[in-house]
Amino acid sequence: MLFSPGFEEGGGGALTVHPYWVLVSIVQFLLVFYLLRRFLWGPVLRTLRDRAARIREGLELAEAAKAERERLKAEVERLLAVARVEAQAIADRTTRAAEEAAAAIRAQAKAEADRIRERGRIEAEQLHDQALAQLRSEVAGMVVLAAGRVLGREVNPEQHRELIERSIEEAGAQLSEGQA
Repeated sequence: MLFSPGFEEGGGGALTVHPYWVLVSIVQFLLVFYLLRRFLWGPVLRTLRDRAARIREGLELAEAAKAERERLKAEVERLLAVARVEAQAIADRTTRAAEEAAAAIRAQAKAEADRIRERGRIEAEQLHDQALAQLRSEVAGMVVLAAGRVLGREVNPEQHRELIERSIEEAGAQLSEGQA
């Protein structure tokens, strides 16, 4: 009834303002404003501030997590690079050790082959010398026996043996020259 048409006062539909109702309206507005501010705006603003703080914290945590993820990624890359270098070094050492072992085995096998070859040569030489000595002995004995039968008497075996051995050595030297 703040603005009410004034039908009683003479009729023409004029609008009148009552100061009492203006004052009541102002008090009501201030009361509603105080209540809204106290019970609605305060909690709403506090909720908005809390929410903004949580969002800021979340963004800071996300940035910190991103920075930590980047740091961990760099650390993993560094560790992988170190591991690759170590693996390459181990592979190189293993290859070098295998090559050295192979070279040592080859050298040992060559030394063993040379030793076996030398032993075979020495044994063949000894067998050759033994066969020659045995052959000389048999030839000398046969020549002494043949000379004794040809002459009809016994020849001094010692003198005859020296003569035969000299003849065999000369024949052996001639044979060696002929083969060479």
